[in-house]
Amino acid sequence: MSQPKSNSLRPKSSVTLNLEKKLTAYIATASAAGVGMAALTPSAEAKVIYTPTNVVMTTSLPIDLNNDGIVDFSLALFPGYNGAHRILLDVTPQVAGNGVRSNGAGAACGFFGVPVGPGEKFGTNSYYGHGVFMAGFFQYSHSSSNGAWANVTNRYLGFKFLINGQVHYGWARVSVTNQLRTVILSGYAYETTPNTTIIEGHTHTTSASNIAPSDLLAPNPQPATLGMLARGADALALWRREDDLAIQ
Repeated sequence: MSQPKSNSLRPKSSVTLNLEKKLTAYIATASAAGVGMAALTPSAEAKVIYTPTNVVMTTSLPIDLNNDGIVDFSLALFPGYNGAHRILLDVTPQVAGNGVRSNGAGAACGFFGVPVGPGEKFGTNSYYGHGVFMAGFFQYSHSSSNGAWANVTNRYLGFKFLINGQVHYGWARVSVTNQLRTVILSGYAYETTPNTTIIEGHTHTTSASNIAPSDLLAPNPQPATLGMLARGADALALWRREDDLAIQ
């Protein structure tokens, strides 16, 4: 014969002090990561407008970031200081107030996934007297190339430009090969919300998981943090690519 069930409640199990401390630390870390991600998340109104292209430059190449009929920037070849023996590739803002992200010596040669936004250095011209210097090629008794944009594939120009007097940020993806003889513009984008950071390579339809591997290069490999994991598949694709690069 079975014993009748007791109506008395089982005593509550207490969490050990050590486990409680670990749980508290974990919750604090996760909360901090959540706050950080919330601060980085653009507002609901923010929108990236992306324009895919496949244009090969002849002597110059205009870029109209928001496709309003006004050229915002242009890429162009110029003769160097010693004439026929040297050519220069520059990017020139075409509207007062526009600027090109600069590394101090010329136009920064950006990587996929790098943010462009407020607080960065933007240039308008160089000591050559026209646009912001990208690359140069010299040929006489020997040949040589110089500049951050000499012989690169799928790298990013960072821009700030004005729409109705307000600052917006954007990027353009450019390849420069064959001793500056081939310059290709393969896409550009801008953020519709003023003074809002845009991520190089980020479009409204494209994620890191379906960008060509050459676009997944990043300047500094980083460990997978809670903040990065919170970004989901896009961040994991970037992190895995960076990790592969680090061990090659």
